[in-house]
Amino acid sequence: MEDSMANFIIMSLSFFSLLIIASFAFLFSKKINFPYTVLLFIIGLILVPLSYFPVFSRITSFQLTPEILFFVFLPILVFESAYNINYKDLFKNGTTIFTLAFVGLLISTFTIAYSLYYILNFIGMQVHLGVTILFGAIISSIDPVAVLALFKSSGAPRKLSLIFEGESLFNDATSLALFLIVVSILREISIGNSFELNTHLINGSISFLSMMFGGIILGGLIGYLFSYIIGKIKNVEEVEMTLTIALAHIAFLTAEFITHFTIIDISGIVCTAIAGVIAGNYGRHKISPKIEEHMDKLWEYSAWLVNSLVFILMGLILVNIDINFLEFIPIIAITIIIVIISRGLSVYIPLFFLGKIDKSSIIPISWQHLLAWGSLRGALGLMMVLIIPEGLTLSGWGYEYSIKDFLTVLVVSSVIFSLIIKSLTIVPLMKKLKINEIHSLEKFEYYEGIILALLKVFNKLEQNYQAGYLLEDEYKELNIKYQKKFNSAIEGMQNLLKTEKDGYKLITKALSLHALGIEKQSLKKLFLSNEIDENNYRILLGKIQRQKTRLENGLKQFSGNKDYYTDKKDIFENLVEKSFDKNSPINSYIRNRARVIVIKDTINQLNELKNTDFKFNKKYFDNIIELYKDLLQISDKKNKKLINEYKTTIMSLETKLSEKTLLRIEENVINSLYEKEIITPKLYHKFIEDIENGIYK
Repeated sequence: MEDSMANFIIMSLSFFSLLIIASFAFLFSKKINFPYTVLLFIIGLILVPLSYFPVFSRITSFQLTPEILFFVFLPILVFESAYNINYKDLFKNGTTIFTLAFVGLLISTFTIAYSLYYILNFIGMQVHLGVTILFGAIISSIDPVAVLALFKSSGAPRKLSLIFEGESLFNDATSLALFLIVVSILREISIGNSFELNTHLINGSISFLSMMFGGIILGGLIGYLFSYIIGKIKNVEEVEMTLTIALAHIAFLTAEFITHFTIIDISGIVCTAIAGVIAGNYGRHKISPKIEEHMDKLWEYSAWLVNSLVFILMGLILVNIDINFLEFIPIIAITIIIVIISRGLSVYIPLFFLGKIDKSSIIPISWQHLLAWGSLRGALGLMMVLIIPEGLTLSGWGYEYSIKDFLTVLVVSSVIFSLIIKSLTIVPLMKKLKINEIHSLEKFEYYEGIILALLKVFNKLEQNYQAGYLLEDEYKELNIKYQKKFNSAIEGMQNLLKTEKDGYKLITKALSLHALGIEKQSLKKLFLSNEIDENNYRILLGKIQRQKTRLENGLKQFSGNKDYYTDKKDIFENLVEKSFDKNSPINSYIRNRARVIVIKDTINQLNELKNTDFKFNKKYFDNIIELYKDLLQISDKKNKKLINEYKTTIMSLETKLSEKTLLRIEENVINSLYEKEIITPKLYHKFIEDIENGIYK
């Protein structure tokens, strides 16, 4: 009992020590501008020799087992990635993503398998084709973590990031499914069962299709069920967050349970990915809006935590492998070259033919170069090689090391090469290919952001000077300093507009997006003040988001002579809206009332912006302001009509809304009193309970 307790304490200390190391590594990576995951991997390699010193002897006690990686960490990584994918973007780029994830993976797997098989046999190393196919399936899975982190920090196009993330998500599922099928076939051969190619191909194909479609169906059902349950829970942050964590693991474990205890094969990764997409799109509409931001932070942190542990422990695992890598240097070199070439073929060939078939799916050649080179290998590949059965062997295998050891050498070498060499060259390659160049709209928004920020700075400087917080000399010095920055930004914006072919279109688009941002912020304030309920808030928010997407995609701004943002809703918005009577007089009035407030707020802020020293023609603001004035008239007319028809009901509603606004003001005062310790916790909870009862009754 004491030994067990001691081991647990040592392992726990090791676990939390690794978290502390990962945290400081993260800070250091930011300081030196070095890929965080690569730094963690290197630290993991260094920790093993350090552990021989007494003071660090226990730091490597926590080990990354295949079970922890497969059943605990993998569902979190898959779900977090899927949760943040917009299904419309996924469908829009679906042809490209699924071509790379399925066709590309098969090209990569079998190119690697046959190339390695013939070359190794040519140089005198007798290796079974099944072994090289197994290696091809393992190493063709790509790890998006480090690449996407580099994409994000380097400003890669959002569409490129989406293609890479979508490919890696479904590529991993395909790779694991293929891996499990090949392992099953090799097991049959190893125990002496006859190898019948046609039978294995048929059974393997059935198993593969079962894994894919079974995962889609089961993941969809579980994702919908959990989203429905979350929709029944309102403003209980702890429960809603817990349910999403449970969803990720239950989806994965249910699929694995069915696979192991029934005759049906279901992919845990596909199941979790689909559940994540459902939760991130339909479930996101069900999550209480006040909790959404916390939910995003929860999953962002969970993914960061898991990735930190995976990459630092990966380094520990690699060092602890009891194999002399020096003996395999020629084979390793050959393997890495084959893997690089195969990845290129798996990108260029399918995308070439896809572009010929569907012109809308054409991917720029510079993007294809980055997709080909930026295919890092990592956690999943390592996990797969760790779960290969120790006793797996085949007739004719006459080497002193096992098949698992041999594959471990090849996988580990490929992982090290991709993490250290490839990841450090991705950003230079992006710059060389000019993929991360800032386009005109972004440049305009950059200067606009500087100008808006500095206008607030000038205002604050004036306030501090008038209040006596700054001496006159200090005030003048700071004013001159920031005025130079302001003039530089104005000059940059003017030069951009001179060189831009259609400056009017650029300014209009930027100001329109700015106006939509004001709308969104204003609408959220109304919701937080309880002046609009959640269902109607979701409808208006969806319309603003669709309009923003239209503008970003180069479509025209909404027209004032049409209804307020007419555009196609997504599937999940329609499902949510069917759950309540959105066309009732009360709901119609609530939305129109909110529109009036939001539009007025937007017009006021645009007028404020118009009157600042932007140094370009005010007509750009006037056009957008006039557009909003047209929308205001439309909403005002609708409101007056509804008030005339349902005066008593609407007046009663206005009284309730006003009361809720006052209660929210009261809540803010109580929070302030509690923070200043003027009231006791007991009184605070009593006040809040009374206020919440008033707001939600």
